[in-house]
Amino acid sequence: MSRAGHPVAVDVAEQLDYYLVFANIRARERALPPEGIILEEFVLRPDGTASALDSAGWTAAGGAWWSAAAFSRGLRDDARLRARVTPVDRAGASAAYRALGGGELLAEPALRRHFLDRLDLAAVTPPSLVPAQATPERRVYRVQLAGELTEQGLARLRSGWRMQPFDRSDDAAQRIAGRTRRTLDGQTVTWTLRRTGAEQAWAVDLATDQPDGASTPTLAPLLRRLRTEARAQGLIPITVDRLR
Repeated sequence: MSRAGHPVAVDVAEQLDYYLVFANIRARERALPPEGIILEEFVLRPDGTASALDSAGWTAAGGAWWSAAAFSRGLRDDARLRARVTPVDRAGASAAYRALGGGELLAEPALRRHFLDRLDLAAVTPPSLVPAQATPERRVYRVQLAGELTEQGLARLRSGWRMQPFDRSDDAAQRIAGRTRRTLDGQTVTWTLRRTGAEQAWAVDLATDQPDGASTPTLAPLLRRLRTEARAQGLIPITVDRLR
């Protein structure tokens, strides 16, 4: 809790995912006050893949917390519902919560007590959408995302991830928007930003040639970072899968 009226300090690595919920798309576009906020947190395995999603909601009208499992499921399936929601960081959620009369937003351990129903996550990538680089010798993880990515948001992700320009026909055919390669802790990893399936569907594919059973301290934090940075550009994380 806050002391002497000061906001609660929370380690970035421990922060939840926050969303503002508006009455309709017009209210969101006109920057009118939201109706409330949604909190989410993925339940992660040691390798960084997601097994479930915890969530809770708060609305000013009711002034109480409620289970948001059904809302979170709809947020990933229904474009009309996504149009009413804006991803924000903790500071943005705290400001909205305070302005709507909720007071100071509690620290994450206290907020997690409002997680009542857990949404189990199944693998969502059809075999037809598994990239060709997913072979038995190469591990590939996918951060599956929903929503619209603006040209400005796309430019920010390409710049922040230092993705090289591309113009090859096979990139266009695979709906690739950018790719990059890094060496982290002596481990070579590549990731690719691409469109998948429907119009409002994106994915970040992270690949490494390090075999199963090898120590992988880098991948889980990196998967979290990629998910967080994509979300900062307005995309909604659906899940994190292991493709191969």
